[in-house]
Amino acid sequence: MGRHGKGGTMTMTTTAAQAPIVTGSALLGSMSALLNDPLAAYLRARRDHGDVVRFRAGPPGLRSEIYAVFSPEGAQQVLATQAANFRKDNTFYEELRQSVGNGLLTSQDDAYLRQRRLVQPLFTRRRVNGYASQVAEEATVLAAAWRGATGGGDGAGTVELVGEMHRFALRVVGRIVFGTDVEQAFEVVGRTLPALQEYSLKRGFSPLKPPRTWPTPANRRAGRLQAELHALCDGIVAGRRDCTSSPGTPRNSGAYGTRWTRCSAAPAGGRPPRTTWRRCRIWRWC
Repeated sequence: MGRHGKGGTMTMTTTAAQAPIVTGSALLGSMSALLNDPLAAYLRARRDHGDVVRFRAGPPGLRSEIYAVFSPEGAQQVLATQAANFRKDNTFYEELRQSVGNGLLTSQDDAYLRQRRLVQPLFTRRRVNGYASQVAEEATVLAAAWRGATGGGDGAGTVELVGEMHRFALRVVGRIVFGTDVEQAFEVVGRTLPALQEYSLKRGFSPLKPPRTWPTPANRRAGRLQAELHALCDGIVAGRRDCTSSPGTPRNSGAYGTRWTRCSAAPAGGRPPRTTWRRCRIWRWC
């Protein structure tokens, strides 16, 4: 910030500070660190440089520049209060769209607003208050399972926390949103979704990406994983439609309840094909 004046008039000027660049290798920058152990790379970056940093990844002349924001206040600014100022037009989001669909995580502009309006009724104060008992019941079951796995709390045994929390989140979402037990779906989601995310990340970092239609080993494996997810989502949709079309279906069988069939109607106005659109709405919860 500086001050300068002419003829007695003072003017304030402000220069925006540049986020520090995380040091990487001369050949690939931070690409190897971000691919091999991203959490460790983020922790080192925050420790050495603060809450906002820049990574440069890839060979010289073809590098991607990636900003990372670590503070809660910064995350709120990016994701909520000033979200309109931060775009999702980069290659990483595009690769993720092609792998897992254009849901709330990856969509923007009109597509994002349309999807947000669709899920907003699930998060009114009244509905959220109603979810508390279901979340508590699932947490109680999980805590009991952990006590059993660790020998009743004496420290014997271990719990794989990441997988357990993923399963917990999926169970809660399945129960609240779809009114069904999705424990059987966890095995498919746990095997396919992280692998597709890693595939998308590698393609995002790669300066030379073969078309997805080429029968490379990575593309063929990704295609198989996508087919599994498609089948899973189609099964959830079909089961929800069958349930809500039955005369005895209670209205509270999942937050979508009897609205699911109507919500699954054919999209219009240039949206993706009907089946793809429904899958994107399922994937947003995974």
